[in-house]
Amino acid sequence: MTDDDHTGEDARTDPSRTEQAPPDREVPPGERTDGDQAERTDGGVTEEGAVVSETGRPSLKRIAERAAAVDLRPLDVVVYAIYGLAMVFFAFPVLWVVSASLRPEGELFSYPFRLIPREVSLSAYEQVFEAGMLTWLFNSTLVSVLGVAGILAVSVPAAYAFSRFEFRGRRGLLGLVLLFQMISPVIIIVPLYSVMTSLGLIRTRIGLILLYIGIQTPFSIWLLKGYFDTIPRELDYAARIDGCNRLQTLRHVLLRPIAPGLAVVAIFNTVLTWSEFVLAYTVISTESELYTISIGVYNFQNQFGNDWRAIAAASVVGMLPLVVVFIALQRYFVKGLVEGSLKGQ
Repeated sequence: MTDDDHTGEDARTDPSRTEQAPPDREVPPGERTDGDQAERTDGGVTEEGAVVSETGRPSLKRIAERAAAVDLRPLDVVVYAIYGLAMVFFAFPVLWVVSASLRPEGELFSYPFRLIPREVSLSAYEQVFEAGMLTWLFNSTLVSVLGVAGILAVSVPAAYAFSRFEFRGRRGLLGLVLLFQMISPVIIIVPLYSVMTSLGLIRTRIGLILLYIGIQTPFSIWLLKGYFDTIPRELDYAARIDGCNRLQTLRHVLLRPIAPGLAVVAIFNTVLTWSEFVLAYTVISTESELYTISIGVYNFQNQFGNDWRAIAAASVVGMLPLVVVFIALQRYFVKGLVEGSLKGQ
């Protein structure tokens, strides 16, 4: 056996004499290795100057350097901070109401404050439903659905006429519609009450529905007119050539393009009719069978104190239908807000 064979055998048996691979080092930006590209274990190549681990991914140091190199302006940080504060500002009251509705009696104002209660109690929800929550939900749903349907039935043809027809006094009539929208209903609540009393509409659902239709129609006309203005008139001309009259053109041709606008009007008016209190309380008065959600919540306040747990539970139940409606129509809502502000698209 030669000396070289002994040397090789000793190297295999003695770990201290085995040759160790040099540690990985970061390649300087100006230096290239292995034919100007470093091969990856998965068959790819890395960028110039990148350190590759055994899995073929860049090292953590390189990733940190790239993250630090991102151009984040101070103004962006301020904007994101404002967004975060706004989210906390609007989300905290909702979370507090939900928390208050689930607290046991006597723990509402406990110290120290805890957003998540130690014990969960549904007694407030039981109290609310025993007081007539299902009746309030039915009345609010009926008033909102019929009210929004009536608002759309009046405002869609009116907005179409203002957008497509040229007639004498058009601008003045548009200004008059806008003027009616600027008048607060609270200012004219006394004459409205007198007129509705003479017509026998006090303490009726139909009276409240007609009141909502009359108050919200001017706003809806102005909003829908902007959507009609974005639709090219060539669609009207093509429909007239095909034999459609004005009503058929509106129904079969133009309603589909303004569907986002209809969703926006429906959401705005649903929120108003569902949560409005002053007009509802004035018209419904003391008829408990006609109470809406807002009046029902108000009834938990009296001269002897306020039942905050019941108010919170009723508020949570009253919010859920609006959340469902908004989630169902949110894609049309966002699209409608954008398209309604751009003319000619």
